[in-house]
Amino acid sequence: MDYSKLNGKKTYEYIFNYCSEQILSGKLKLNDKIPTEREIAEKLGVSRNSVREVMHMLEITGLIECRQGSGNYVRCDPMEYMLKSVNMVMALMQIDYSEIFHIRIGYEYAAIRLAIQEVLPQELEEMHQILIKMDEPMSSKESAKYDVEFHHKLVSASHNRMLILYNSMLYGLMDLFIEDFRSKILMNKMRAELLRRAHWAIYHALEKKDLQEAIKALNKHSRIVQEQLDRMMQKEEKQREDE
Repeated sequence: MDYSKLNGKKTYEYIFNYCSEQILSGKLKLNDKIPTEREIAEKLGVSRNSVREVMHMLEITGLIECRQGSGNYVRCDPMEYMLKSVNMVMALMQIDYSEIFHIRIGYEYAAIRLAIQEVLPQELEEMHQILIKMDEPMSSKESAKYDVEFHHKLVSASHNRMLILYNSMLYGLMDLFIEDFRSKILMNKMRAELLRRAHWAIYHALEKKDLQEAIKALNKHSRIVQEQLDRMMQKEEKQREDE
């Protein structure tokens, strides 16, 4: 396709479409070196400055890596850019964190169904060690870090890369919207104990490959977190009304 002859599009769109087409068609794969700015400019009949601008944009999005003295290479690390972009969209759409939580829980249900069959002995042992650490005396903030790690391991055990990617993004969004949320939940000893039991129940269900028990344990876990989210949102709503 001759992008230089396309009408109705700006130069950077020609270049971006060309780069996208190279990746989508499989001509450029992960870690492949991208043609030089001069080569792309000559091929498309555009200026090198225009190509340079698009390369910079692709670098910001995490799709290419610029190696000094070597050139540009295809990579796949878009998480930071995705977090920022989705965060802005959510703010514009006024999406609240309970909606994020519901999606994340949905991903965990999908992940646990896969993990029942796909989890590796090493992954089970890693989850086991996390739970042992969580049983030790520690601050709610420290416990919250292990809580996050446990849930990341759970989703990773699904071995579904899309679930892992989007679940990580949603965890990042939860952190952006709710500072120290997990710590606040775990500060309550009763809730902390209920969550501790739910985590162990999830682990034992995976160990036994018992899907029914795994879902039951995940249901219990999500109810505890949902109740705290509801309380927090009600409190914030009341504060807004009082202002």
